[in-house]
Amino acid sequence: MVMEQRFTPSEHRHPAAVARRPRPHWGHLSRSVSRYGVVSSELVVYSPDAAERDRRWAELSRVFGTVVAGGALLAWIGFAAAGVPPLIALLAIAAVAIPAGIVLARSTRAVRHEAARVASCTSGLQPDTADREAQRRLDALADAMQQASEEYRSGAMDPERFLQVWRATYVHAQA
Repeated sequence: MVMEQRFTPSEHRHPAAVARRPRPHWGHLSRSVSRYGVVSSELVVYSPDAAERDRRWAELSRVFGTVVAGGALLAWIGFAAAGVPPLIALLAIAAVAIPAGIVLARSTRAVRHEAARVASCTSGLQPDTADREAQRRLDALADAMQQASEEYRSGAMDPERFLQVWRATYVHAQA
């Protein structure tokens, strides 16, 4: 018995069927909530004039601590399994992590310092109109960039239009 499989493309454009562009490294949005209901947000928008390579390194710099902590834990386990003395293992991990962190921090300094930053801290317990207005501004800028990024990646927005949105958001974030 022979089974034949046929694939008929759907008329509906499923997200998996659409070729996606790589994620543009325009910046990031960070949010944290304390146990007392205080929401801290920070939007960082890199300069559109910064080189793509430099922006990627700046993104790596942002997550470097987490990546190093995970890598150091795995290295520590590997060293322990190999019977390496703890002091030697610690020195080996530090010999790699510290210089890498210094080089990364120094090489991304310009991109990180040119970035536009918008921060907001609001309380869920005490409404404050000034804090709420800052949060609305941050949310509007973040929504604009995230929406433009998604449309760019899906192919619904051309690179020139994306760059216009990015520049406008960068200018508004600096104001």
